[in-house]
Amino acid sequence: MPVPEREAWLARFDTAPARRLGVAPESVERGFAAFAIAVPYGDERDDDPLFFATALHYAADIAALSAVIARCELEQPNGTASVHLAELAAPRGPVRVWSRVVHWGEYAALLEIAAEDASGALVARGLTGYSLRPPASMP
Repeated sequence: MPVPEREAWLARFDTAPARRLGVAPESVERGFAAFAIAVPYGDERDDDPLFFATALHYAADIAALSAVIARCELEQPNGTASVHLAELAAPRGPVRVWSRVVHWGEYAALLEIAAEDASGALVARGLTGYSLRPPASMP
């Protein structure tokens, strides 16, 4: 599957839960995807320390999935990933979460993940493996 058409990709993540988390798609290209988290929220969500953590982990997960999908040509994503994300600092303003394919194998991809705030400070860093499988049409 090549890089998705931009408008369709943007629409895919325009959901009520994503809006509530403040997560919005930003960009997608071959083996790369980025999402934005609009923080601070300016309401009661700012008082819940788990709310931003939830948004961060959701954005990291869908950034990795989007990067894999935008890299697949013959393979299919298998839906199995193991995200390892270290939160390093509290954000100072809006956060950009991105993921990039750093290794592509026959049955697995390795991706790096980073989250940076508006000042450029690193908020989180991580890795994820994503399993792949041959297309359904192959024996």
